[in-house]
Amino acid sequence: MAVCAFPSSRRRRTDRKEALMGDSKGGRRPLTYDDRLAIERGLNRGDRIAWIARTIGRAPKVVAEEVKRNWTDDPQGMLVVRTRNICSKAGLCEVRGLCKGMCRARCSRCKDFLCNSLCPDFEAKPCEKLARSPFCCNACPSRVGGGCRHPYRYYQAKWAQDAADARRSESRQGIDCDPEAFESAITLISDGLAKGQSPQHIFAANPGAIPFGVRSLYNYLGGAKAGDLSKLDLPKAVRYKPRSKSKSAKSSNIPREVLEGRRWTDFCALDQADRDNAVEMDTVVGRQGRDSQCILTLFVRRIGFQFYILLPDKSATSVVEALDTLQELCGPRFSQAFGLILCDRGSEFSDAERIEHGRNGVKRLSLFYCDPLQSQQKGRCERCHEELRRILPKGKTNFDALTCRDMAACMSHVNSYLRGKMDWMAPVEMARLVLPQGLLDAYGVEEIEPKEVNLTPHLVPHAITLI
Repeated sequence: MAVCAFPSSRRRRTDRKEALMGDSKGGRRPLTYDDRLAIERGLNRGDRIAWIARTIGRAPKVVAEEVKRNWTDDPQGMLVVRTRNICSKAGLCEVRGLCKGMCRARCSRCKDFLCNSLCPDFEAKPCEKLARSPFCCNACPSRVGGGCRHPYRYYQAKWAQDAADARRSESRQGIDCDPEAFESAITLISDGLAKGQSPQHIFAANPGAIPFGVRSLYNYLGGAKAGDLSKLDLPKAVRYKPRSKSKSAKSSNIPREVLEGRRWTDFCALDQADRDNAVEMDTVVGRQGRDSQCILTLFVRRIGFQFYILLPDKSATSVVEALDTLQELCGPRFSQAFGLILCDRGSEFSDAERIEHGRNGVKRLSLFYCDPLQSQQKGRCERCHEELRRILPKGKTNFDALTCRDMAACMSHVNSYLRGKMDWMAPVEMARLVLPQGLLDAYGVEEIEPKEVNLTPHLVPHAITLI
């Protein structure tokens, strides 16, 4: 007869505690911005700390420590009274003339100046309520009206995230070593370099005497943190040219508040039919540091058609203007054809509000962002870029020499390419049936005979620097 073994109540409590606190083996995982946003919303509603902790899957102690550690007295967007006198001596204060004017009234009752910022004897009495949960003023009723007589303490997700990031960064700055041990190590290294020894030889000849590694030494020398030593003291380092870093590396410049409700997870939560009708948006750039013009690409998933729109520069303003022009050409059917757009987190797509709303302020589309460094989330757009790059080779095309006529030729030939996924039909055939009337004509798109399709640099030879 089999016997079922049930975990003890103590084991269940331990497992539940580890689940709330995070991964017990790897340490408590740090709070994310979404966690802090949930904490702020719960505090604004007046929820208890324990309930907020349960909603984000953490222990109440974690949430309480977060509120105590990352609060602010200067909230943004909160209804507060900034002209209130919070000095604990205001009731009996007889001080006059702090403003150096002719006023003879008591400064504690002045309506023109706040004596708290002028008086050297100012003392603020903390609110007794802040010593107990929820440790902040977010949902306190005394903060409105005339305001209370104590300093404010608010919890805001954006401020808390910035404070946590700054604290985490500061803890990793500097040299993780005692000053005495560091000076002794630098003296030892300096003596070895004076004898022509390499850093590797010095570290091997003095095991345990230097509290950092060879790689750290090179970093200290490059950052001028090694006292009188520099890279000029190294026998071979002076022969090497300094490495150059790319200035045009693509990074995420989308603020957190803009990403709220527009992340990849939000896009995946949509119906499958809506995702299939989405439009993938991206940019194709020319030679780094030389070309200013770039190409805005819009890939319509349901028909496999890709638009190429020439932009004067890679900026958010140029993207918005291109979409405004596209909306004017489509008319009232714009939202039907381009109502859902998926793009990466490039800086050219940072103006989400303006992208989603037209010149008249009416919402025209919904914008969503892919996760960082996850180009496969809009893989069909990237696949069509390969066909465009067959015409405009990377590093060999002068994008500043391209014209709107060249974009029309590229669109015509790429979209006339027969697709096996479409039963060997060309996307341009489907576009004539689905997209608004006259849109393809406005961009100069023509249907090319299959035998005449040209996906080589000879289609735009004037823009090719090397063929």
